[in-house]
Amino acid sequence: MHPYLKKIIVGIALLTFLAPLLTSAQVAIPDTELLRTTGGSEATRSVPFLTAVATLEDQEYIEREYLVSGTANIYDYVDNASLSPLVQVIEAGLPYTTRIVIRRPRKRNRFNGTVYLDILNATRGFDSDVTWQYTAQAIIDEGAVYVGMTSKANTINWLRDEFGEPPLKERNASRYATLLMTNNGQVWDMLSQTAALIKAEGNPANPLSKFNVERIILTGYSQSAGYVKTYLNSFHRDAILADGRHAIDGYFEGAGSFGAKTPNPLGATGEFNPGNDPRNKSILPVPAPVIRFQTETEVNTFFQSIRTRQTEADSPMVRNYEMAGGAHVDAHLVKLEVQQNQDELGIDTAVECDPPPTTLRTEYIHSALLVRLDRWLRNGTAPPPSRQISLFINSNGKRVIEKDANGNTVGGIRMPQLDVPTGEWSGVGPNLYCVLGGSYLPYSDEEIAAKYPRRSIYQRKMYRAIRKAYAEGFLLPRAVWELYLETKSTPIGRGSRESNRNGKR
Repeated sequence: MHPYLKKIIVGIALLTFLAPLLTSAQVAIPDTELLRTTGGSEATRSVPFLTAVATLEDQEYIEREYLVSGTANIYDYVDNASLSPLVQVIEAGLPYTTRIVIRRPRKRNRFNGTVYLDILNATRGFDSDVTWQYTAQAIIDEGAVYVGMTSKANTINWLRDEFGEPPLKERNASRYATLLMTNNGQVWDMLSQTAALIKAEGNPANPLSKFNVERIILTGYSQSAGYVKTYLNSFHRDAILADGRHAIDGYFEGAGSFGAKTPNPLGATGEFNPGNDPRNKSILPVPAPVIRFQTETEVNTFFQSIRTRQTEADSPMVRNYEMAGGAHVDAHLVKLEVQQNQDELGIDTAVECDPPPTTLRTEYIHSALLVRLDRWLRNGTAPPPSRQISLFINSNGKRVIEKDANGNTVGGIRMPQLDVPTGEWSGVGPNLYCVLGGSYLPYSDEEIAAKYPRRSIYQRKMYRAIRKAYAEGFLLPRAVWELYLETKSTPIGRGSRESNRNGKR
């Protein structure tokens, strides 16, 4: 037996013995305060940071922002030497005030009972709602609620301390003057308490008190996915509500690295567990449904997500999906983030990449899997089997991604374009500034003509591939329709294609 597996088993065995010592009290419900939106100039008006009003206007959804206040304990591993996932309180009752942004149906009868509690990404030093940007339309179409929570001390400080240094756009800093978070380790109780709050039907502090929330899915994208793993492993079990339910019901890890966050980032262990730590995986037996979604960017780059691959072979509650040719930040998201930075910060963050970012829409797969997880919780309909990208050991002894005769990745979840290719897609960009955007290198006109002598040939193959991806559960109806329209407009057989290959492969 592998030594790390032995340590995991020992850690699980300790659960029963240590339960009386480690189980915390029923999750507390925090206080809330509505942050009202007011007009005026950019410097005097009061509006949420990351406002999504423009997205919601015509879809019968509304946005509200609240302060959430309470006290949170600081935890650390009980026995770090044994690599046990169990935690204990090392400092109690630190006050916090964070914010949550709620995007919900205007009318309760449109609500489907599901809340996606999203750990807002803090990589850039301020909040980024990547999960929303990728999956907003699916969330709205399903009638679910999105709750984004500011979850890290540096983003709390950035909001409170007047939004960074010039030349950032002026804002009314008084909106966030009372935000407080002194230790990133407070996040675990903040998450549990926020979940308890939005499940507390009839409680006047709950912004969703009349919505009858049935299930909460914890989501996180990029580094926020590390929080999801740690919460699942070390906090899910003891986060119990007054009615006996768990605070969180399902988990979605989006495009994270191999690493899980440490419970106490200010402690000696640092922010992430080291690469060989088994707690970077979802510890077995997994107590709730888990979907782990990776783009090609994370599989074999510095993210090294292949270190922590898990499938239903490890636990029936786990699925692992890797998107061939998909990028951490695809061309569509790049445009959204550039526009968001212009609107929210007043700065231009556009970067020219050659070749340009991948045109495969990561959001299509991300959205479909998020909905599949909801179905899994709602009626027990398990999602499709795990799909992993194919790897092999090259002549230098390195593990690399396998490519097919068309120059595209083998295995994984395959967008229809990969099976009816017009070029080569990669999840890894050409340089440091473009690496997360992947790349798309189109075939020459001659290569396209050889593959698809007539436009009808290309269309028939694409329609067949789109139907296949939908039948397998990796596309939602809206994506199917958009791909059909895209296929109709693709300039094949018209002599109008451009190429940066000069006819060479």
